[in-house]
Amino acid sequence: MFGEPRVVAGIATFNRLQVGEMLKFLGIIYKAETFPWVILKAKGSFFEAGDAGGQIADFEDAVTTTKAQNLRLDPDDGEVVSEGHYMWFKRNGTRLAKDMPVMKGWLLSSRVVTAPGSVKQSGTATPNRNDKIRPERRELDGRCRVTGRLALDRDQPRGKDWSALHSAHVFPLGWTAESKLKQLFSTDAFKMAKELGLHKQDLLINTILMDARVHGWFDDYRFGIWPVEEGGQWYGKIFRFEHNQCDVDGEWLLAAARPAKFPRPAHGQRETSEQRRARERDEQERKEDKTRYNMTNEPALRELLKVHFETCLHWHVKGMGWDK
Repeated sequence: MFGEPRVVAGIATFNRLQVGEMLKFLGIIYKAETFPWVILKAKGSFFEAGDAGGQIADFEDAVTTTKAQNLRLDPDDGEVVSEGHYMWFKRNGTRLAKDMPVMKGWLLSSRVVTAPGSVKQSGTATPNRNDKIRPERRELDGRCRVTGRLALDRDQPRGKDWSALHSAHVFPLGWTAESKLKQLFSTDAFKMAKELGLHKQDLLINTILMDARVHGWFDDYRFGIWPVEEGGQWYGKIFRFEHNQCDVDGEWLLAAARPAKFPRPAHGQRETSEQRRARERDEQERKEDKTRYNMTNEPALRELLKVHFETCLHWHVKGMGWDK
């Protein structure tokens, strides 16, 4: 998407981003309930691969060409946005005018890379980490909810190896001071967060089991999970915001792993070749299970994921993430 002679924002569509979703995301960036803008497929030499342009004159010519061809996207159309460049314009009667985001401030800093002096941390008025949550989350999820990676089964009594799976916080624990929640959450979501006690304690609902690498990408806002309603049910749709530095190939937040049908035998017990094949086949089926997680009865998780996703949007929009 473009708004001046440089990229304003980007998202890897992977044939999944719908027109209505792109408009919704722009509305989030602008913090506008009503959206008096239109999106046009960008045309002109400025956008062609390998073009040597890039000057303001080149861009102005592309704006004129784009407006003249008027290849606007229908916000009510469920079509998938094709790869390419787009311009958004603000409606001014029957005319279209160039427009740019004006908000310049952090929503949240990246939990991996934080710009010096960009924000003030929320101080000591945040809850301490509750180590009892980690084993509970492990047992509830059983696998990475993004990639499907299972905890490694080992002989009894050692049990499962969880070293490659992390209990990831959706909303960063260091930002749960009440003042920060009020700034970041909607009025209804803030009320819900306070009722849950998010500003007072480390909560299980604020965690998801993730592969260690995926956890790092999630904390760095390289991908987000957007709650989507389908047929009265809510699911988590995954969007990547970085094409090369985030190797997430999943499409939806996955349901928890089902229990193994054939657990490994205890140490010292023998396993027949038939039992081993059955166990390995069952394990492969569990790994490949892409059942989506139904979040219909998880309104708090949906709100937490929304705030994380909104941060992803702002983090990847020019002029949004850096305090100027």
